Parts: sequence; structure tokens; C-alpha cells
Amino acid sequence: MVPLILLWPFIMALCCGICDCIRVSKKTMTGGKQPNIVFMFADDLGWNDVSFHGSRQVKTPFIDSLAASGLILNNYYAAAMCTPSRAAFLSGRYPFRTGLQECPAFFPHQLTPLFSDTTLKNAKQNYVIDSGQRMGLPLENKLLPQHLNELGYESHMVGKWHLGSFHKNYTPTYRGFKSFYGYYYGSNDYYDHQRYVTLDDGSDRQWWGLDWHLDFEGGNLSNVNSDFGMYSTHAVTQRVTSELIGKHDFSSQPLFLYVAFQNSHSASSQDPLQVPRTSEDLFPHIWHKQRRKQAAMSYELDLAVQQIYQSLQSRGVLSNTIIVFSSDNGGPTAGSGGSFADNFPLRGSKSYYFEGGVRVAGFVWGSMFKKRSGQVSMDLMHLTDWLPTLVEAAGGNSSELSDYDGFNMLNILTGSDVENPRSEVVLNINSITNLKAIKVGDFKYMLNPNDRMSDEFDNWFAAPGINPDTNETVVPDCKPAQIFCGPVPTAVNPSCFSSQTNRTECLFNIKNDPCEYYNLVDNPMYNKIKNDILQRLEKWESLQVLPQNPPVDPEGNPKLQNYNWQPWTDDPNLPTESANSGEKMKTTEK
Repeated sequence: MVPLILLWPFIMALCCGICDCIRVSKKTMTGGKQPNIVFMFADDLGWNDVSFHGSRQVKTPFIDSLAASGLILNNYYAAAMCTPSRAAFLSGRYPFRTGLQECPAFFPHQLTPLFSDTTLKNAKQNYVIDSGQRMGLPLENKLLPQHLNELGYESHMVGKWHLGSFHKNYTPTYRGFKSFYGYYYGSNDYYDHQRYVTLDDGSDRQWWGLDWHLDFEGGNLSNVNSDFGMYSTHAVTQRVTSELIGKHDFSSQPLFLYVAFQNSHSASSQDPLQVPRTSEDLFPHIWHKQRRKQAAMSYELDLAVQQIYQSLQSRGVLSNTIIVFSSDNGGPTAGSGGSFADNFPLRGSKSYYFEGGVRVAGFVWGSMFKKRSGQVSMDLMHLTDWLPTLVEAAGGNSSELSDYDGFNMLNILTGSDVENPRSEVVLNINSITNLKAIKVGDFKYMLNPNDRMSDEFDNWFAAPGINPDTNETVVPDCKPAQIFCGPVPTAVNPSCFSSQTNRTECLFNIKNDPCEYYNLVDNPMYNKIKNDILQRLEKWESLQVLPQNPPVDPEGNPKLQNYNWQPWTDDPNLPTESANSGEKMKTTEK
């Protein structure tokens, strides 16, 4: 008789085989072979910086065709800035639950009992992960690629990370990606890939160094100097098409690609909008130089999306691929940060909680969604929804996920006759600046919607037109996904202010007034709606955590790393005064 211990390897192999069969059987029932997933993030793309929303100034013909044959998401929300949006997408949690709620600015009148004196003393004005900060998406958060890897996927990332790099454990190849090619911080030069910053800590110190990397799973992090002079969008697209798609074995393993483009984020204060001259020359009809460059950056984005699509097509895997296209936030308008994005007719800009800052361009494409092909969806959706939705599409069971803020939207996107599980979106809560922004049903409530920003960009900004002192002509009903509100009423008061509460607050019916012309906050007909929304906010406020906002660490100076922006410490812990995702707020201001 053979001893049981000798049979153990065969017993285990048999059990694994049975489990694999069970898993394959489940996936067959949910649609057969696991789909490849390509998620494309555009950076700072304005609502009207794609022509499928009605712009006649911008040329994005391929993106338009893909959107038209897919499902356009027209009631789709993100955070107002880069870091929180990327954290929301990959973690499935609202940023105020991971300490990345736009990392508040501190001013003397905002001192509250929420934080210790040390925190207040060391805090700097900041709103995304900045140079030399020991910040990151807390490691206890399980990210989308980690979920997909457990389902058999191979995950790769290119482009912008911006979720922490002070310690190697926060970089992409330690968070589920097999490889990463791109940059760790929020911006750099499109051609030399250097990051130049003046520290916002009162010192006016200037730091600079290379922020361009090729990292691999297993600890191999490397800085890349050889791509000097290559436009960043061309570089990441080339890696996607030649290496990641071109060499992947689709017959043995599904592929997850996270493509986080640099376009159309500004590069630096000295030269904010960078684009090949050949592309800029395609827009002679735009007299305004910066707007012309902005349009050309959208065109470069269009070319990149087309090349990735064609690469998938050449490998014969398009019929089994999900493509998601999304902006990370609204565009910075009218010279904000040197950019001239166009969110018109939506109100506001990047960093603001009006629709122009948080309602973003997006669509989903693939055979899985053919029942809704060519439609414009008005189903409410948020970036956090992608984690459970894509896990479900990959053959996982999203109902087994716990403590996530996103909803599985797969049935909605595929056209099943079900009710939308999402009825509200919390756009942000920031107890330092006393910001609150939430959309419940058709209504959106905001308290201090400019957050730490001035009122300079909380208005309506149409793109510069053909001639000086003119704006782009808006033609109504020229595209199915277009929003048109008519001219801005001359009598409208753009101030978000309540004479009853003496607070900066507003209430809009977004369904009837998507351009946020008419503040209903003092209208007695809407008192119950406002009170109901405030009750919903109380629930979410109880779940918020301390915002991360550590001071600059002098050891993070790239000069100390041979002029490279790279991990600089052996301590992976977030500073205790900065926050961690498990430490709740001590109190909240109602």
C-alpha cells in the first residue's frame, strides 16, 4: 500500500484541476473566455476636448468613432484632480476614505480640533502627492490589478502613476503590475522626461531630476535616460503596441493594460503645453496659440488610441477585449496652470466641484456591450465603479468584495433590464476646508465648492474662437452626447451663497440645469431635498479618514539620488501625523 504522504502531490494536483474546471465553468456561464481589458486614462482632458461632445474645433476622429460604436458615459463622475481620481479607480474607494481627498490646503482661519498642533505646524499647501512627500495610496488597499491577477490576468501599466513613490512598496510593480513604464509624479517634460519643481513650502527651493522609469515585478526598478527627446505619448504607445500587446501570449493568459497618458496635462510653468509641431500645424483655424496646442494634444491622444486599437486588431483579439476611455478630471481652463482646456458649456475647471471639474468624458467599447452599442448612457456612474465592474467582467464575483464604494455596473453597461445600483455619488468631503460635494439622484449639493481655490475659474469658459476676442461657436444638437444649455443668462448670479445660512453653499437640479445656472439652495420648495442630502452626507462623513499631508522630506531631493526621482527611504510607513486609511476623523463640522 502506497503511503498517503507520497500521494499528497497528486491529490493536490487533482484538487487544483477540479478548482480550475469549476472556475472555467463559471466563466463560460458568464460569457466564455475572459476578456482582455484596456483602460485608457486621459490626463486633464476637458469635457469639450473631444469632438464627440460637440466641439468643432478639436479633431479626435478615431476616439469619436470608437465612442460612437461603443457606449458613451454622459453621467459619469471622477474626482477634481489627478491623485484622488487614480486612487478611486484602482482602489474602488472614495479618496476621503484613503486619506487622498485632495490633500487640503491649510489657512489660519481653518484651524480645527481635527488635527494635532504638530500636524498643523508642519502642514503645507498642497492638493495632490507632491515632490518629496512621504505619501501614497495606503498599502492595505487591494488594487484592481491584484484582483485581476488572482483571476489569471497578467497586468501591466504605462504612463502616469501619481500614487506614491517615496518607498518602493508604493510603486506600480509592488501593487500588482508585472511591469511599469512611465513616471511616478504628476507631471514632467514630454521630451526630456525631467521634472522641475519649486517647492511649495515657503523656501522657493528648486529640485529637478529624471522621472522616467522601466520597472519590473520582483524589485527591478530602473531609471531610463535613453528615451530623451521622444514625445512621451509616442514612447508609451510604442511600448504598449510593440511589447505589451505585440508579445503577449493571449492564448494562455488574458491581459490587463492600464494606459495612463500624459496628454493633455501641462508639463511645466516655463513650457506648459508641449506637442509635435506637425500636429499643431493641423489647427491653423485656432488663432490662440495655447488653445491651438491644447487641441493638438487631443489629436495626439487620438492617434495613440488608434494605434493601440490597431495593435489589438492585428493580434486578432479585439472581439474579446474591453476598452475603457476616461478622463481623470475636468480640464484646466482659460490659462489655469498654463492650460486652455475646454469644459464648456459645463461650469468650472479642474480642481473645482462644479460639473466642469468632475463630470468627465468617457466611454466603454467591446462586444460585451453590443446591446447598447451607439447609445449615450445617462446612468449615474463613478470611477470607483470600475473595480467591481471589471472584476465581474473578468469572471470574478464582485459580491464577494467588501468595504468598497464602487458598484458593479456590468448589467447596466451590457443592457440588462435592471435598476442602476448607484443612486448617489460623493464627489468629495474635506473637513479642513469644510468642503462637501455630493450628487443624489438629479440634485447636487455643494458646500464651499471651490475648496481651497479662488473664484477665478468657477465660471463658464468657452474656448477661444477663430479670431481674437471671439469664442468657439457652439452649434446645438450636432452630436448625440452634446450638452447644450443656451447662452449663459445675463441675470444669473454665479455666487454659490445662501442668504439663509450665510454659507457658501448651493443646490442644483443637474438633470434640468446641467450647466449650473440656478442655485436652488434658498428656494423653500427644495428644503426637504437639501435636508435629505445632508443626512446622506452625515453617513459618509463618519467614514472619512485623516487626510495625508506631510511636509517635504529633504531626503526626497532627487539630487541625492543622482538627479533621479525615485524611492528614497527604507521605511514604508506613512508619517503618523500624515494619516493612514484606518484612522477616522475625530469630529466633523456640520
